[in-house]
Amino acid sequence: MAALTMTDMTVPSAADAPPVAPTSGEEGNRRGDIIRAAGRLFRQKGYNGTTIRDIADAVGMRSGSPFYHFKSKHEILFTVTTEGIEVMLRNLEMVIAKGQPARECFEDCVATHMNYLLGPGRDFAWVMLYESRLLDPAERAIVHRMSARYEEVFSAVLDRLQASGHLHDASAVARKLILGAINWSAQWYDETGASDPQAIARQLCALVLHEKN
Repeated sequence: MAALTMTDMTVPSAADAPPVAPTSGEEGNRRGDIIRAAGRLFRQKGYNGTTIRDIADAVGMRSGSPFYHFKSKHEILFTVTTEGIEVMLRNLEMVIAKGQPARECFEDCVATHMNYLLGPGRDFAWVMLYESRLLDPAERAIVHRMSARYEEVFSAVLDRLQASGHLHDASAVARKLILGAINWSAQWYDETGASDPQAIARQLCALVLHEKN
C-alpha cells in the first residue's frame, strides 16, 4: 500500500476499523462508484482539497476501503483523467463510424463533445482539462499522447470538412482554435442558464461553417 500524504491522513476512529474486502461480484461497481465520486469532488473542491475520506464518504465506504481498488489518491486522479479521454474518443469514433457527409459529421462530433464536456461527463472532462497538471511527468506524457490521438481523429473530420468546401482553414492553428473554443466552454458554462450544450454546439458550428461557393 502506498504511503498516505498529509492531506489524506486522519485521526483513526471506530468507523475506521479494517473494512471487509469486496466480493468479486461487486468490485467493478464499487470501483466505478469511486471514480465517479472522485471526479465530482475533484471538480468541486480540487484535487488538493479532496481527501480519501471525502471520496469514501461520498460512496458510503469506510475511509480505507478505496485502497482495495487504488494504491493512492494520485492513482484515482490518473484513472479519472485517462478514462475521461477514453470515453470522449470512443464517442467521437462512434459518430465518425456513421459515415455521414462531412458537414453533418462535424456538427454531430461537436454536439457529442460538447454534451460530454458540459453534461454527463462534466466532472471527468473538468479533471482532464484542469487537474491533470498535478500528475507526474510520466503520467502527463500518457495523457498528452491520448489527447493527441483525440486531436488526430478530430482533425481528420476537419480535413473532410475543408475538402467538402464548408471550412476555409483546417490548419494546425485553426484546429486548436476550434477545439480550444469547445473546451473553454467548461469555464463559463452555467448549467442553470438558458443555453444547453446542444444549443451552444449549434452556435459554434454556425460560426465555423460556411456554405459552399
